[in-house]
Amino acid sequence: MTIWASRSSRRKLLNLKRKQWRVLIKELSRRGEGRRESGAFLMAPRSKKSLVTRIEYYDDLDPRCLTGNIHFHGLAFSKLWDICEIENLVVVADVHTHPGAFVHQSTIDAENPMVARVGHIALIVPHLATRSVSPRQLGVHQYLGDEGWTSWFGREAAARIGITTRFRL
Repeated sequence: MTIWASRSSRRKLLNLKRKQWRVLIKELSRRGEGRRESGAFLMAPRSKKSLVTRIEYYDDLDPRCLTGNIHFHGLAFSKLWDICEIENLVVVADVHTHPGAFVHQSTIDAENPMVARVGHIALIVPHLATRSVSPRQLGVHQYLGDEGWTSWFGREAAARIGITTRFRL
């Protein structure tokens, strides 16, 4: 069963369990304390890259990264890659919050992808995640390499993110 279902026949770029989604939004809000941006990496098995099975929060990997905006230090990536190697996962997306309703990428976001790999997804959550959020309210941005990004909002964003009660690996 899918909540916030889309009528689009397109395959979802990412699928998360409903409980995962709720915990993610709650944690982003808590970590940002309603006054600063926060974020996380979304990971999936190598064989099912659209099924998010693990979330690693930026500040767990780099305790000094939440400075108002996000300044994630390069050495913290080694912790992330270690987790991926040990658990046979890949980073498929990152998510971070913005103040207000603006979910487009800032110039800094667009010029500095958290993972500069073609196909990587960047989600932007409005209002510093201090409110309940549906996929329709997100900015969904996919990295295209040298060609930049493609972005979806509203109905098109919801068509690409699945929030389900369950899924099988």
